[in-house]
Amino acid sequence: MELLPTLIWTFTRKVRVVYASVGLLIGISVLFVFGYKYSNWDAALWGLTSGLVAGLTLLLHIQYYRKISKGLYIERTSLSRLMLLGCFIQLAGVCGFVVYLTLAITQGQGLQIYGAGYYLTLVWCFMTWKWGFILLLSARRYRNKFYEVYTILPKSDKC
Repeated sequence: MELLPTLIWTFTRKVRVVYASVGLLIGISVLFVFGYKYSNWDAALWGLTSGLVAGLTLLLHIQYYRKISKGLYIERTSLSRLMLLGCFIQLAGVCGFVVYLTLAITQGQGLQIYGAGYYLTLVWCFMTWKWGFILLLSARRYRNKFYEVYTILPKSDKC
């Protein structure tokens, strides 16, 4: 009976690492495709931001799995800071989404790839929000596991 949770844990761990790796690679490739080929620097920079946050999430997963496998201590404050950073990245993604949607509507812009295509930039603002949300959830999950493993006090029903 102990084998099934271990297999599920291993599978989900690999999926998280692969998903974050793909997000990092796509974010970096968006910089080159939309920036250099189509001269849409707004979408290119938001795509790069999305990729960098995916890379940060990837580093969080790798760091956590390495420390857990070696039985090392996990810094609770760094996980709390990553949660806060995830909140700010989400806020930036939502603000960017609202700003570019407003610009696209007020300027009557259709879907365009070349130049300042605001609807394509909306997609990458949403992707940045998504990776900020995943960073927040991952850091929160690992912080909660930290409390389960390293807290000596019994849990209270009042909290």
